[in-house]
Amino acid sequence: MAFTDFTPPHVYEQPFPAFDINAIETPAYVVDTSLLRKNMEKLAAVQRESGAKVLLALKGFSMFSVFPIMREYLSGCCASGLHEALLAQEFGKEVHVYAPSFKEAEMRAIIPIAHHLSFNSLAQFRKHKPMIDAAKAATGHAPSPGIRVNPEHSEVEVSLYDPCSPGCRLGIRADSLEGEDWSGIEGLHFHALCEQDADVLERTVAAVEAKFPRLIEQVQWVNMGGGHHITRNDYDVERLVRVLRTFRERWGKEVYIEPGEAAGLNTGYLITEVQDIVGARKTAVAISKPETTLTHAQSSSDSFPYRTPGDAGRLARELHRRLQNDARGADRADAAERLRAETESILAWAKTSGCLISPSVFETRTAAFGELEGGAEHEVLLDEKAGRVLKLTTPPNFGARGEALAYLENLLAYDALLGFEWCFEGVLQEPDGVTFITSQPFVVGAEATPEQIEAWFSGQGFIRKRENSFVREIDGISIVDARPANVLRDDKGNLFPIDIHILGVAAEDLIAEGEEHDDGGEVLPTAILDISITAHMPDCLEMPYRPHVFGAGKSGEFAHEYRLGGPTCLAGDVIEGFSFPEPLRVGQRLVFADMAHYTMVKTTTFNGVPHPDIAIYDAEKKEYRVVRRFGYEDFRNKLS
Repeated sequence: MAFTDFTPPHVYEQPFPAFDINAIETPAYVVDTSLLRKNMEKLAAVQRESGAKVLLALKGFSMFSVFPIMREYLSGCCASGLHEALLAQEFGKEVHVYAPSFKEAEMRAIIPIAHHLSFNSLAQFRKHKPMIDAAKAATGHAPSPGIRVNPEHSEVEVSLYDPCSPGCRLGIRADSLEGEDWSGIEGLHFHALCEQDADVLERTVAAVEAKFPRLIEQVQWVNMGGGHHITRNDYDVERLVRVLRTFRERWGKEVYIEPGEAAGLNTGYLITEVQDIVGARKTAVAISKPETTLTHAQSSSDSFPYRTPGDAGRLARELHRRLQNDARGADRADAAERLRAETESILAWAKTSGCLISPSVFETRTAAFGELEGGAEHEVLLDEKAGRVLKLTTPPNFGARGEALAYLENLLAYDALLGFEWCFEGVLQEPDGVTFITSQPFVVGAEATPEQIEAWFSGQGFIRKRENSFVREIDGISIVDARPANVLRDDKGNLFPIDIHILGVAAEDLIAEGEEHDDGGEVLPTAILDISITAHMPDCLEMPYRPHVFGAGKSGEFAHEYRLGGPTCLAGDVIEGFSFPEPLRVGQRLVFADMAHYTMVKTTTFNGVPHPDIAIYDAEKKEYRVVRRFGYEDFRNKLS
């Protein structure tokens, strides 16, 4: 899709859901009736103060389960064809209908239920006028016929939604009325706005008055259409009331407006759940972080110069890519040659990247550090002041797996999978080779029991494979050496795996958000949701606009950036430009704002993807209720 970072400002006015988003089944459209009533009260005030009648445009919002609320405030509905007209009849008040064309069978069904009927051309009016006249003669009831006009006054920026764009098929132009017989036309209908304020309506009304004065004089009613963003906080309601009242008083006509979006604006939510994270850092959120917050040490002039987690991760990934490229072209049969080449490559990189630490400087900086038991793989130093430990690999090998590449993969996967800051700090040259210097938070705790370790990993989707080893079947990632000495438990019961090994994380999953591949292309992880942008949020692609997700910022606003993708097979079923303060995790709920109007009326069952529930939240009763759940039969019955 063509990406846009435009987010309509009004969506930030909507409050976060008042209900527990984790207690409901996803996906679901949810309309908060307290927010709906707030909109209805504003529309009712316009109706009362202007003397104009306000109709609900079903093309924008047609959730009939809330009709009982809306009919308390509005005068009726406007429909865009037979089926919407039948739905409007259920509203129980006035029914107004307009369509670019009507078939005779449709007209026979519409005439008995419609109060006003607007035609798109004189030809359509003349074709169906005999049927209207016959119905009135036979039953005494027939809809009042009107004609839709094109004011040729365009202020809508998106051509797809501009009823006054050049050559638009909607409405008759003033020059086409010249010399024509208008007898029998009782109403004038125009629609030229889209999500706009009262100043645009005021200018459009002036254009209509200038182009169609004789028609206005003839008719009994004028419908000024929709596109009025009345319920937006900064909408100029006083100006709207003045425009409507002034027109009524000047011309002596009954006036209608028919907002659709304004009825449902900022009343609805789309609740979805993250199903998977693919692309860069797929595993970044696969295990929950402990509740205890371990802050990164702040370096001062007399302390060890700890890197920020972001800087440390960037450097570790940079060295990882270098060694990975070296490995692709090297003959690794000779272990001694491998170690020599690996050492030379690491030293060359460390010098150019500023990561080579002088032994004398390191000794000075760590002179006051205590020593902890580190085993054969590491020397471990405790920096009590900073609350961190330094881990130094024992040359010439790197940890239990021996190779520098494998060590870095474990370090990066550790942070990505566990959210535990194991940070790359630098490289130290020693007589036997090179040493990696890394740091971790210092955890005060006792060794966890095997039962506690198994329970903790089980809660994250891992099953016990053998003693101290676990595997996650969904992606084959393994945890090994998770013995009590390597997993600590603090006094709050939080577990901290301080020295385990993670196997099976693909190299491409270790690339951070926003970094670049060797080909220069930007890499962003994609969160796969249980809703489809194409099928369930089509207006975002048509308008287009970037929907608002609660807690998310735009691209670059927060540290963790994602694309959001749907479950369909369409490659373009994604939207971009979302960043989050924390990494997303599988199973996390996301909430899209302002998803009541247009979204629900445009949804499809493309790919057989399950349609979201439609639900109501009654804030007064604190009651969540699913009013419609869709299944296979809904998908099947739409097809042949």
